[in-house]
Amino acid sequence: MTLANSFHAFTTSVKNGYQQVAQHATDGALLAVSGGADSMALLHATVCLWSGHETLSRIAVAHINHGLRGAESDGDEHMVREFAADLGVRCEVLRIQPGSLEQVGGRSLEEAARTTRYKFLEETASRFSFPSVVTAHHAADQVETVLHNIVRGTGLRGLRGMQASRKLCDGVRLIRPLLNVSRCEIDDYLLTFGVPYHTDQSNGDLKFTRNRVRQQLLPLLKADFNSAVDRNLISLAEQAQQALDTMDALAAHILSEVVLESQADSCRLNRTSLAKWPLEVVRHTLSLLWLQQTWPRQKMTFNHYDRMAAAVCAAHDSKEDLPGGMQLHVTAEIVRCIRSAKI
Repeated sequence: MTLANSFHAFTTSVKNGYQQVAQHATDGALLAVSGGADSMALLHATVCLWSGHETLSRIAVAHINHGLRGAESDGDEHMVREFAADLGVRCEVLRIQPGSLEQVGGRSLEEAARTTRYKFLEETASRFSFPSVVTAHHAADQVETVLHNIVRGTGLRGLRGMQASRKLCDGVRLIRPLLNVSRCEIDDYLLTFGVPYHTDQSNGDLKFTRNRVRQQLLPLLKADFNSAVDRNLISLAEQAQQALDTMDALAAHILSEVVLESQADSCRLNRTSLAKWPLEVVRHTLSLLWLQQTWPRQKMTFNHYDRMAAAVCAAHDSKEDLPGGMQLHVTAEIVRCIRSAKI
């Protein structure tokens, strides 16, 4: 592929991705850049696409040095800072003290790192009034996400994978313009333009579930079951999204009728009205409630929502303990969702 063709192919894909989520150069954006191949390619292409505007100052880079890999982590930070400076883009860095993530009680290292990362992105975007945070998740990441969610147990919301755009916090959304871009396209672009990047050696650590999905489960499925499993999983995610849109509309209507009181850490619902609906509709309505309330969902599975729905539809009092310190209390008339153990 020629230099011109490589540039055109990848930047066109990135441009289309931004258009899909209605992100314009004049809006400004905070790009999450780890120093890996995907995020470095996204940064370079975004600057190329938007450099003709007088809005380049409205682009900034956010980098998190998790301090998990010693000198390698510092090397990633140094590279990202230098590359951002070469492109004329501001770079905001969060340095995490080595060992501090491991000290977060009750959470895995992956979960603690993810929570810290998104909190920093939210705060930085809000501080600089950026309406969007951009991440470099691509097509292969989408395949891995869907497969990972299937393995851990999921409903429609997990089956549809990552969204191209979603709310991150008040006034800020998270966008993913590379979801339809293959890793091959990214690699070709990096090679053609000599964009620097580092490979995170922890991506090969099989103690992390996602790495095992990527390196063991997905290759096995391709080799022994179906070489087109990637395309099929993406197609499944698209179908799940369509079904989810319909179910979400119905669930939102039900919630508008059955919610009696709603606060940050609790919610009261009319059980009698909610239980009139089929169990599968009740289940989806409760999952939408969790999403709207921004309650902990990372460890919630299909089975948790199914148990809650069954409790709501049953004719006797019950209590369910749920991940994230959540509880469900059901009486003949009322359903109470509580974020702490306190009644």
